[in-house]
Amino acid sequence: MAATYWQMVAEKIAKGLGPKTIGRLGTGGRFLARAGGVIGVGLLAYELFRSYKDNIEGEPAYREMDILQQELEKWGSAVSCIGRKPYTEEEYGALDEGGAINALHKKMLLKGNETKPADPEEAARLIEWAIGYIGETENLLDDEEFDAKRSDLIERLEKLRRKIAAHDPYPPIQKELSEIVAVLKLIESAYGSRIYDCSREIQKKQGSNAAWAALSMVTIGLVKKPND
Repeated sequence: MAATYWQMVAEKIAKGLGPKTIGRLGTGGRFLARAGGVIGVGLLAYELFRSYKDNIEGEPAYREMDILQQELEKWGSAVSCIGRKPYTEEEYGALDEGGAINALHKKMLLKGNETKPADPEEAARLIEWAIGYIGETENLLDDEEFDAKRSDLIERLEKLRRKIAAHDPYPPIQKELSEIVAVLKLIESAYGSRIYDCSREIQKKQGSNAAWAALSMVTIGLVKKPND
C-alpha cells in the first residue's frame, strides 16, 4: 500500500506543481554557490544565465525547476546512502560501490584470496543519513497523507537500522532496503522528469540556450535560494 501511495505522489509530481504551489514555495533572494568552485561547463552556464537572467527568472518553469531540484537532491541522496544497485544473492559485494546494502556484503579483496568482512557500522550510519535526508523532504503537493507516509518510511528504516545493530541476518535486511530504494527511486525519477519538462517549456519560449542555461544552473548548484 505504501508503494502505491508513493507511486501516486510520483505521478502527480511528474505532471507539475501548478502555479499555486510554485507561488507558495516560490524562491527569492540572491544567488549562492555551493561548496567548491564552478568550472568549465559551470562557468559557461553561468555566463549564459546572466545573459538570459531577467527573462529566465520571470519564468514559472524556472522557479519550479529550482524547487524541484532541491527536493530531488534529498530523495536522490537517500537512495545513494541506501544503495542504488538492487540486492542480489551474491557472496561478495562490490569494492567500488557505496550504500548500506553493499556495506552489508563481505568483499573479496584484489590481492590474493583475502576478504573484508561486512561493515554493519557503516551500513547503520548510511541508513541514519538516509533517514535525515528523507526527514528534510517537503510536502510540495500539500497532501494530507504525506507526513504520515514519510514517517512510516522513516520508521521502516529505523527498524532495519536496529536489526543491523542487533546483528540480525543481513540478507533479509538488504532485501527490504532494496524494496525501500525502489519506492524512493519513483520519487527521484519523477522530480528528474519534471525538471526536464520545465526546461522544455523554457526552450519553447526562449530557445535552447536559455533552456540549457537554466537547467545547468539548477543542476550544477548555482540556484536561487529562499530568503531566510
